[in-house]
Amino acid sequence: ITILFLTAGLFLNAQYYSISFVNVPQENVAEFERLETTYWSKVAKHNIENGKQINWGLVNRVGGGTDTWNYAFINVYETAEQMTDGSVWDPKSILGIDPQDISTNHLYAGAGLTHWSVKSAINDPRNNGTASVWNFGRPANVAAFIDENQKLWGPAFEKNMGGRVSWGVGQKLNNIEDQYSTVMTWDSFKSVADAIKFMNGEFDQPQVRNSKMTEIMPDGFTARVIVTEIDPICALQAAMEGY
Repeated sequence: ITILFLTAGLFLNAQYYSISFVNVPQENVAEFERLETTYWSKVAKHNIENGKQINWGLVNRVGGGTDTWNYAFINVYETAEQMTDGSVWDPKSILGIDPQDISTNHLYAGAGLTHWSVKSAINDPRNNGTASVWNFGRPANVAAFIDENQKLWGPAFEKNMGGRVSWGVGQKLNNIEDQYSTVMTWDSFKSVADAIKFMNGEFDQPQVRNSKMTEIMPDGFTARVIVTEIDPICALQAAMEGY
């Protein structure tokens, strides 16, 4: 994801992606990562190789408290039909292992699933990344937010990535309630250190004219989180991933 990230390379040819947020208590982290990277990543790899999805990744949140999500899965698809077909997660037919024997559900303290549409994505093919900043927001006008990112910010980033290795925009398709975000963007970087420097304003950013973002989203992003790759498939260069 990157996403995974939403990270570079994650969203090539993508139209849709899902993010599963999970809270894994510290005492379960080692077993959770073992099962996911040893078994479930292989199921995802099989699905990718057989054209059932575009990409998969597991990311770890950098920082945060024990009462919130600390891992997330990103699954990337070409179609909504692929995204909603749960039958492809079948380790019995793919690995010869009963899914209950490798389930990680009992290791969660909480989980949540969201579905998204990829609205724009730019990657720098010269650089790989391992970390991303996920920016979540709830603009007053979702259509205007997406339009400005596609027409103003996207072209600006194509000329100057401002330290990024990828950037993108996603629109949430479900779980749309007053307390939740409706859009996200992602900024992917070579390292967690670069992501932190970006958050601190240490990279020169491209400038755009005629931006109305202060009107479109007057309160700014509702959450900004750094994530780093645990297990990307197909060298995810970190973005959704931006989801």
